[in-house]
Amino acid sequence: MPTYADSDPLYIPDEMVRALVDEQFPWLADRELGRRYKLEDHFTLRIGDDYGVQMSRLPGYDDLFARVTDVIAPHSAGWSFPASQPIHTGRPGHGYPWHWVVVPWISASTAAFVPLHAPAAREVGAALSEIHQPAPADAPVNPRTGVGLAAWRREFEDMLTFAVAHGAPENRELDADGVRAIFERGCAAAVDVAPTWTHGRLEPRAVMSDQGAFAGLLLWANFGAGDPAQDIGFIGTVLGEEMREDFFAAYGEVSGATVDRALAYLVYAALRYIEVDDPFLMRMAWERLIELGVVHEA
Repeated sequence: MPTYADSDPLYIPDEMVRALVDEQFPWLADRELGRRYKLEDHFTLRIGDDYGVQMSRLPGYDDLFARVTDVIAPHSAGWSFPASQPIHTGRPGHGYPWHWVVVPWISASTAAFVPLHAPAAREVGAALSEIHQPAPADAPVNPRTGVGLAAWRREFEDMLTFAVAHGAPENRELDADGVRAIFERGCAAAVDVAPTWTHGRLEPRAVMSDQGAFAGLLLWANFGAGDPAQDIGFIGTVLGEEMREDFFAAYGEVSGATVDRALAYLVYAALRYIEVDDPFLMRMAWERLIELGVVHEA
C-alpha cells in the first residue's frame, strides 16, 4: 500500500475528467461538472445531480480501482443503507494513467464535518453487519483489513512519535505507553473470526451525515476480504463512547479478542488522523483517545 510520502499527488484538471467521462460514458456528457473534493490520495468530482467520479492521485491503487466495481456489485445490490459504491469502471486515457470509477452521489455532509448524533449508532451498526458477510476463500484481499495488525506496527510507531511531538490539545499529554499497550494487545489477540467482506476505509470522511443522521458510506476502493475488526475500529472514530452500546446492539455480539483488535485499529486510526492534520479529523481523534484514557492532564 503506497503512503502519502511516496510521490507528489497527481493534479487532475476538470478538462481531463470531462474528456474521460464524455468518451467513455457518453450518457453523462450533458451533466455539468460540480464541486471537487480532494483527499490525500484521491479526489471526487460531482457529475450532475446524481453521479460522481473517483480517481486516485497516487500510484499503487490502479488494481483496486480496476477490480472494485465487479467485486462489489453482487453484494451492494442487497444493502439497505445508502452507499456511494462504484458502479462503472473507467479506463486510463487523456493523460490520466490509471483506472477510475463512477459512483452514485450522496448529497450530505461527512461525519468529519457534521458529527453523527446518538440515534445514528444503530444504523451504522446495522450497515456494518450487512457488509460483514462471510467471504469465500478465493475472495480478493482487502489491502487494509486483510494483512493483520502487525503489518502496520512500524507505521503505528512513526505516527505515535509524531502525535507525541505534536502535543495533545488543552495542555494535555498523550500517554505513549498506554497507546502502545492498546495496539500491542490487539496485535496479540487471536483473529478468531473467519474473513468477511470488509470496507477498509471507514474514516470520518467516508461516513455521511445528514444533520447528524446516518446518510451512507463512501470510499469503497479497498472492498475485499479481511478482519471485520478493522472496520469496527475505524468506524469507532465517529462514534462517541456513549454510542457504542447501541452500535453493537445493531451489529451483533463480538468476541473479546475482536474487541481488542478493534481498539488497536481505533488508536491506529486516531494517530493517522492526527498526522493528516485536518482540524475536523484531529478533533475526533483526540476525543477518542481521551475516552480511552490515554490522554492526561499535564
